[in-house]
Amino acid sequence: MCGRFNLTNPKAIVARFGFMDWSEKRIEPRFNIAPSQEIVTIVQLPLESPEVRMAVWGLKPFWLAKGKPPPINARGEALGSSAMFREAQRCLIPATGFYEWRNRQPMHIRLRSGEPFAFAGLWLPGDRPTAAIVTTKPNELMATIHTRMPAILRREDELTWLDPSRSHTDVRDLVKPISPDLMEAYPVKPLVNNWENEGPELIEPFVQESSPQLELPL
Repeated sequence: MCGRFNLTNPKAIVARFGFMDWSEKRIEPRFNIAPSQEIVTIVQLPLESPEVRMAVWGLKPFWLAKGKPPPINARGEALGSSAMFREAQRCLIPATGFYEWRNRQPMHIRLRSGEPFAFAGLWLPGDRPTAAIVTTKPNELMATIHTRMPAILRREDELTWLDPSRSHTDVRDLVKPISPDLMEAYPVKPLVNNWENEGPELIEPFVQESSPQLELPL
């Protein structure tokens, strides 16, 4: 799954997704994006160009039972078949990294290049649009951390994913693990465990000091 991510370099996001009109759109750097918060999404409505829309992280169809938490992730294998996701539109969710926990140790995962990327996402309109990150099976790197990973789209597949004329079934093959050679993961401080914490220190590598060895008496 994917329960936290970040978007740390707004200028790089604008440059990376230059096929959009970013005028009058202001993105703040965020280092600890959590469920139920607003996130940046890129959507394409029928007969229109891609555009930026803010959405609440947690897909909430109108019929969702009161009190039931909206899903923040959507299994790629269920696209086109699950009633939960059937009516959702596809979107891009820009990011610069995400977090996962290995044996309670938070790990920061990103592209080795450090450049931004796009999660495959699902999006529902409304007074407050909502969205979820699509997940897939892990690659070799992520398999050492978790049993699932967010689906990171190849740059050349992003507009195909957005294309509203294609069905979910048409683009399901785009949901696959990214090459582990393109990724890196490293431990960070447990600051990310608290959604209220923010700032660049959340993505700084954490080196745990080893306990000093005690000399045994002769």
